[in-house]
Amino acid sequence: MSPNRYGGRRVLIVGNIFGRDLSADFYFIMPKLLHGFIRIGCNVQVFNDREVARGSTPLLTSSPGAKSANRKLIEACRNFRPDLLFLGHCELIRNETVVRIREENPNCSIAYRNVDPLPDAANRKRIQRRAPVVDTIFLTADSPLHGVSSDGGAPVYFMPNPVDPAIDTVRAFGRNDQDHDLFFAVSTNDGKDPRVRFAQAAAQKVPSLRADIKGTPGNRSVRGAAFIDAIANARMALSLSRPDTVYLYASDRMSQMLGNGLLTFVARSTGFRDLFSEDEIGFFEDLDELVDKLKFFTANDKRRQAVAEAGWSAAHSMFASDRIAKYILERSFNAPLSETYPWPTETVNPAASVQA
Repeated sequence: MSPNRYGGRRVLIVGNIFGRDLSADFYFIMPKLLHGFIRIGCNVQVFNDREVARGSTPLLTSSPGAKSANRKLIEACRNFRPDLLFLGHCELIRNETVVRIREENPNCSIAYRNVDPLPDAANRKRIQRRAPVVDTIFLTADSPLHGVSSDGGAPVYFMPNPVDPAIDTVRAFGRNDQDHDLFFAVSTNDGKDPRVRFAQAAAQKVPSLRADIKGTPGNRSVRGAAFIDAIANARMALSLSRPDTVYLYASDRMSQMLGNGLLTFVARSTGFRDLFSEDEIGFFEDLDELVDKLKFFTANDKRRQAVAEAGWSAAHSMFASDRIAKYILERSFNAPLSETYPWPTETVNPAASVQA
């Protein structure tokens, strides 16, 4: 594909980006996609529905300002006339607003992106809610979504979690002086998350392992640059999602760990063996195999570095933010694919899979 094929395309990203997180979430998915769209020549603007709603009322809360946020998004689209309206988790934006934008700008393609687990009923309802009013849906899982069919709603495509060279800058494979052998983190801090208990169980079976397991009262999760510092101070990482049984679904932690050069352990049940080799990711079947691999790589650091670098290289190539942005545009505009992408590119919501 010519690098200028989408040069000048106007993309309006709608969601919780550049808001009151005060840059603590700079390594999240939306900032990476923003970089990707810009790298392929797009003209990108951002509309944070939550912040616009909060700023639209003296109460500085989002619910009372939701009506104003919807009105202002319509106005923003009038001013910018986007070619692609790219919706994230912008729950304050009503479907009626999306329909109004389409009526005023019929040439605008409207896509919805969802990165949360499909087994979560509330999340499925969010996706099903958007399906009638958008042109395309992108999920970070290659699994049929019951209740959204290609006959009665937008086509659903798999989208990998992106890696970005300006954000994922750590090269953990190039060092051997880190304080920790293994890094794992969840966003809660009560220590009750089953994933925390699994990580702790693995660490306890490798007495020599120096583990940094964040998400407990004694070792709280961190965000922002402190999170990147924690990554940089470990050699290996454990990627656990909720759940690990949906094909090609992973928390964006996986792309963060791989993208920053840590040897990353991933459950085989995720299906990522179809995209990565055993020489790029530490795949494991169960706790025993994870423990065996932790013991091996802790004792064989050269091998750890080699596998980590191979995984880092594969992730930065396969999941590059500009490559994924290009794919999003091609699918959103129903254009021929410019390359043979390494991930599944067919729709994941055939009508036959739909259940009442």
